[in-house]
Amino acid sequence: MIESRVARKYASALFSSSKRIQQVESISADLEAISDLLKKLPQLKSFLESPQILEKEKEELIAASLKGRISEALYSFLLLVLSKHRIPYLLAMAEEFKRLVKENQGIVSACLISARQMEPSLNEQIKPELEKSSGKKVELETQVDPDLIGGMIIILGDRIIDRS
Repeated sequence: MIESRVARKYASALFSSSKRIQQVESISADLEAISDLLKKLPQLKSFLESPQILEKEKEELIAASLKGRISEALYSFLLLVLSKHRIPYLLAMAEEFKRLVKENQGIVSACLISARQMEPSLNEQIKPELEKSSGKKVELETQVDPDLIGGMIIILGDRIIDRS
């Protein structure tokens, strides 16, 4: 619960400032690259999150590896996140930022969960209906949950449509 609130707050601030300076796309790409790096190198994530390591050492690592390679706005944002001890929430912030970018582009994510693999033709019938009801372009992802007896569950943005 706290992770989502913190992520939303910081991602919203970064999105607002990146929109103001007209660098949404570049900051989004850089943030995704940093997020991928933290996922691929768990020891780096552990280093940045560790309370035993001095903040100055963490700042030096970020400066040596990222300064001049990413936008100044994102670099300043990372230092702010580090100084506020919010690095453990950085991946969630990146996901929330990505969601805000898509929302700004009029795109909403949807997840269709069913008991068995759905026919692609059925997915193509459902997608326009979701777009019509949401008024946005829908990116549809499908998942199989064998625990469902039948029917489907659709998660559209923050709405859940349970037809199971």
